[in-house]
Amino acid sequence: MKKSSLNFTSFYKYTFLFVVTLFLNACSSKPNQESKADSSVVIQKAKKEVITRNSTEKSEGMFLEDILACVSFDGLVKKYGEANIKKEVMIETGEGQFKVTKLFPDTEKEVEIYWKDGKEYQQIQDVIIRVRFTKDEKTDLSSPWSSKDGIHLGMPLSEIVQLNGKTFTITGFGWDLGGSVVSWEGGKLANKNINLRFNDFSDNNGGLTDAEFTAISGELEFDVLHASIKKLNPLVDQVSVFIKPEISKDLGQKMVKEVEAKQMKK
Repeated sequence: MKKSSLNFTSFYKYTFLFVVTLFLNACSSKPNQESKADSSVVIQKAKKEVITRNSTEKSEGMFLEDILACVSFDGLVKKYGEANIKKEVMIETGEGQFKVTKLFPDTEKEVEIYWKDGKEYQQIQDVIIRVRFTKDEKTDLSSPWSSKDGIHLGMPLSEIVQLNGKTFTITGFGWDLGGSVVSWEGGKLANKNINLRFNDFSDNNGGLTDAEFTAISGELEFDVLHASIKKLNPLVDQVSVFIKPEISKDLGQKMVKEVEAKQMKK
């Protein structure tokens, strides 16, 4: 366990740091609506209802990577139709406001699209799907979108460990960037340009005692093999698929050193 290296003010900005790590490893070798009943399943987690995708449902072929491939706003319009796109939306988070483009806004198919700095509407940088909340306060993780590796909202952490082929590192829970992947630790997902966030939506900390949950909370980093995290088995509540930003080796090394200087000794 060590102090978290997450010092950015949004998951989007954190993804930039996540990519820096990938870059250096290579050099050294975003009104809610209920989902349809026939495409989702409601599970009960200690009094809270969570709507997830039906595990037996076949993929609709809606891949986040296809949005990245559109490259520009014009590309999005050509593929998905202008009527399904809201070009400029300000989203409010605990850290402030951010300008994004939304695909299929205010529907279960909603996607947030972030643009490369200085190339707004010309170069897509990041595509994000995240948990939504229905009008009757159900947690909705039933988005039909997934990555081409089959990763989608609502997947338990244990399944992601299997896809990665090994353990990986996430931040502690209970804060704005809690449950975010810090490193895939050289697993199968390490070069997939994908990042995830996990969360627990139960009313009882997934069966953990207060002391157990507190021990895996806060701005710290944990191996997902931690006994309490395995017991919690949190769900994916955010998926980010991105284009690696252009970062010089010197800048990347400088950023990583700044992060390492803030970490606690093992």
